[in-house]
Amino acid sequence: MEVAGRWSLSPAYDLNPVPEIDRAKVPQTAIFETMDEPSIAAALAAAPRFGLDGREARSILRKVVRTVSTWREIGRQLRLKASTLDAYATAFEHTLSDEAARLVG
Repeated sequence: MEVAGRWSLSPAYDLNPVPEIDRAKVPQTAIFETMDEPSIAAALAAAPRFGLDGREARSILRKVVRTVSTWREIGRQLRLKASTLDAYATAFEHTLSDEAARLVG
């Protein structure tokens, strides 16, 4: 709630880690209407369509990469079972996360 009676969505509304085994069952929103496969580069290129300049988009990506890179450590701190962490590994460790890490250095 921004002010009394006025709500807005958070910038990262309804993001959930989805392991690869379940990914085919989950609907996806394309970044561009003509794009079949998602990419981080495409998301950065689309940033102006969502009110972000390239610098802002890269800054956000850098923060996300830094935060997501600690997912296993946080899971262990939360006392999640090793088997649960292993089951979710493909939600955090995949080609898009590798691409994001390369793009932010």
